[in-house]
Amino acid sequence: VSVFAGGVGLNLTAADTVIFMDSDFNPQNDLQAAARCHRIGQNRPVKVVRLLARDTVEEIMYSRAVSKLHLTNTVIEEGRFSLLDQAQSAAAGLQLSEILKFGVDKLLSSEESSVQDVKLEKILGPSRDGQWVDDEDFTSVREEDEEEESNHMYYFEGKDYSKDPSSEDQKSFDRLLEEQLDEFQSAAGEGRALRHKAGASLSIAFGIPTRKRKPLTEAELELRRQRREEAAAKRAKIQEDEKKRQQEQKYKKRMAWWESCGYRSRCLPSVDSEEDEEEEEEEEDDSSMCSTDSDSTAIHYVLGDVTHPHAAQGDAIIVHCVDDSGRWGRGGLFTALEVRSDEPRKQYELAGRMKDLDLGHVLLFAIDDKQSRLDGQDQLALVVAQRRDRANNLSGIFLSALDEGLKKIYAAAKRNKASVHLPRIGHSTKSFNWYGTERLIRKHLASRGIPTFMYLSNLSLD
Repeated sequence: VSVFAGGVGLNLTAADTVIFMDSDFNPQNDLQAAARCHRIGQNRPVKVVRLLARDTVEEIMYSRAVSKLHLTNTVIEEGRFSLLDQAQSAAAGLQLSEILKFGVDKLLSSEESSVQDVKLEKILGPSRDGQWVDDEDFTSVREEDEEEESNHMYYFEGKDYSKDPSSEDQKSFDRLLEEQLDEFQSAAGEGRALRHKAGASLSIAFGIPTRKRKPLTEAELELRRQRREEAAAKRAKIQEDEKKRQQEQKYKKRMAWWESCGYRSRCLPSVDSEEDEEEEEEEEDDSSMCSTDSDSTAIHYVLGDVTHPHAAQGDAIIVHCVDDSGRWGRGGLFTALEVRSDEPRKQYELAGRMKDLDLGHVLLFAIDDKQSRLDGQDQLALVVAQRRDRANNLSGIFLSALDEGLKKIYAAAKRNKASVHLPRIGHSTKSFNWYGTERLIRKHLASRGIPTFMYLSNLSLD
């Protein structure tokens, strides 16, 4: 391998042979490259093969690398990292001593001195102008250095201010500090802004007493409360406007996507609260003129298949609750609807792909493609009232979503003069609340003059 390609980070424990085609001047690079195979997890002996050309520069490079490795081993062994015996360690120490003393004779002031006479402690001593100095000359060198040190920035008028301060210097510093504190105190009373921006932190740091605030009157407190309420209302309005703007942008983006795909939503439009109140007032007026027969405003419980509303006279709307995943279920009412028509699964899965299954949405479409009634048309209303998470866990019926969906179904049933047919919604689902569900059905459908039929059969257990 090449040391530049194989010496950085790769672990090749599947290989047990290393072949060097080129050697490096630094033997540690070669060792690092060979260590790629000799790593934790290697259970075979590793063979290292080095190819060298005779009578070439490679021989010189290899000899230099070997000498470098010897030097490394000598230094590490002298540092007691080796397990060699004492004789080998002493020999290694002698070689290291000779290496350190090499060239020292050039620095000796005396020509008769030899390398053996030089002590290693002398090498670490002071030197001047390229010559090692003795202890006698060291004093003079020290004096000269002190003269040079007297020229530094803290030396002024024959006094070295870099040393510990004298008592006079300490007194002068305390006087300057008192003058500065007086200035801070005078600045603290110049204004509230200056006190809070510049003097507050300094007053706390130096213990300067601050001026107490004047207590507010009832009128001032009431004015401050009103201003806070106005600011909170303003922030809430800004957040609401921003939310509406984001919803409008999201709606426009979705409409553009649907238009490009040729998709037309089957969802019923939302019912405004004002229109709902007007309709309720009209119904109250009509009910006051009609008879007080309780059968016209009650839920009719019948036996049978809700997918074949035999109790219907004229058009009928079959109601079924689904989740927001767009995945058609199996068994129960899902299978019964597929027997009746192909449209339920087709429309539901298409709405799921187009992200048209938000909570409270109601998909309304006809289901007369396979089986139909002679005395009227049947439509299916799929109410999105459940959620399904990424782990395919299905939630219970959300009464708020069901409430919104029943409002839309009421408007459609009144417009088409149709009856509404439902299974026992939410039976055997998570957090089943039949009383709350029945109350919503009675509130939005039966009590408002819509013929409402509840089917109690095995097919209604969805």
